[in-house]
Amino acid sequence: MWEKSNLANTDSKENRNWQIFKEWSQNISVQGIPNIVREKNPIVRGMWLVLFLASNALCILTIAVSVIIYLKYDVVTTIRVVEKDFLPFPAVTVCNTNPFVTEAAFEQVQSLLKANNLTNFTKPTLFDQILSENYTSLFLNYNMLRLFGATYLKSLFNDQKKSFAIPFSNIVTQLSMPCDQNDWIGYFDSFFGYCYRFNSEKSRIKRSFHTGKYNGLMLEIHVGIPDSRQLLTLSTGAHIFINDNPIRPLVAQGLDLASGSYTNIVIKRTTNKQMARPYSECVNNLGSIDSFDSEYYRKVLRSNLTYRQVDCFCAYIQSEVYKKCKCDDIASNIVSENGNTCDTVEELLCSAQTYQEITASEYKSRIKNECPLECDTVRYDTMKSESRYPSASYAKELAKTDRVKLLFDNRSNVSLEEFRESILAVNIYYESLKQTEITESASVTLDALIADIGGIHGLFLGISILSFAEIIDLIIMIRSIDPAYVFSSKETMELIG
Repeated sequence: MWEKSNLANTDSKENRNWQIFKEWSQNISVQGIPNIVREKNPIVRGMWLVLFLASNALCILTIAVSVIIYLKYDVVTTIRVVEKDFLPFPAVTVCNTNPFVTEAAFEQVQSLLKANNLTNFTKPTLFDQILSENYTSLFLNYNMLRLFGATYLKSLFNDQKKSFAIPFSNIVTQLSMPCDQNDWIGYFDSFFGYCYRFNSEKSRIKRSFHTGKYNGLMLEIHVGIPDSRQLLTLSTGAHIFINDNPIRPLVAQGLDLASGSYTNIVIKRTTNKQMARPYSECVNNLGSIDSFDSEYYRKVLRSNLTYRQVDCFCAYIQSEVYKKCKCDDIASNIVSENGNTCDTVEELLCSAQTYQEITASEYKSRIKNECPLECDTVRYDTMKSESRYPSASYAKELAKTDRVKLLFDNRSNVSLEEFRESILAVNIYYESLKQTEITESASVTLDALIADIGGIHGLFLGISILSFAEIIDLIIMIRSIDPAYVFSSKETMELIG
């Protein structure tokens, strides 16, 4: 009797639920379902069913395509040229093209070459093993021995390196722009020797409010050295690095300026802001030593450098050189942490060979996960023009100045050719205060993806957010009308009895 009543009530509940569903489906906003439910003609109903299923398939396909496009993380690159009220002036580094300009540096390097029997520069040496196919022995020896000598000098203690520096006043004889000697910081470059760097302190960065050649950094530079100290001199002149203020220049960068020339360098500033992962390979917020888990990354920060991926690659190369040669290559800006720099001929040769092997491989792709790319960069593009300097009349007046007299041992008979062999001028300035700004934005944002999915649902099925409320309404109706098991009074009395 219990089972019979339970079964009867179950059938009754299913019938009621079906009636509720039929009534609900005839009034919902989803296109196609009302026609399928209320249509009596089986052919027409079949047509509606096929169209409904086809619309569902197209809806799913189109949404899948939209999601795939979103997951490609494509970007839109916007390039704007913006007129500014002022622009930061770049950091400018000035070096003599000859790294051994002082008596102390000359004597150190001369002794080093004699001790290693490297005084005959036309004779083949161990360095021929590295690049002999591309360079003559003379040119190769000059470059490698310059690097060898400069690296050796750089490896010495700081108090010794100070004796290799010419006083700033003996290099830069004339200055413009509101600056003085205190705005220049000396450091030892691994190829050009002792250099001076302007405008690199964040707290004292100069800004340009005006444009044109008379509103930039104008320098008159003395690059002359005595004939007795012309050791390993490939050219005479200066080397200039122009970089963003916190960036330490690399050896392969910069411009050579010939002695006896007046060079105008027009600079243009470009900023580039990339979107971080997953839209690109760059990583945001690489300012602290704990920002990224990589030993090469931390090595860059420990070297007191503003992080750049190129310096991280240098840190990797230095680590590999140490593994193979048991010494630290200090040709880059990465500091030596193992207490043994590559400062002998054998170590330098090992270092150079290891460097060639690494850079000839696909090492950047191999270690890019350990050397993240920075998202924000600043680049200075340059345009250079030159003329002869000084003129004959200006040289006569120049010879009368006390500072120039000291540079030429107070001689009164300095010829025009001597001036042109020893002095050059450079003028670095903005031609306009327009900055090129390159920014990236997501090609498809998450908001746009959601809007696409909603539009696709509406186009193919007529579904909106409120359509999901109709499904909730159906569930509530079914649960609220679902009765408990009901027995007749007679059956109830029999159970009691």
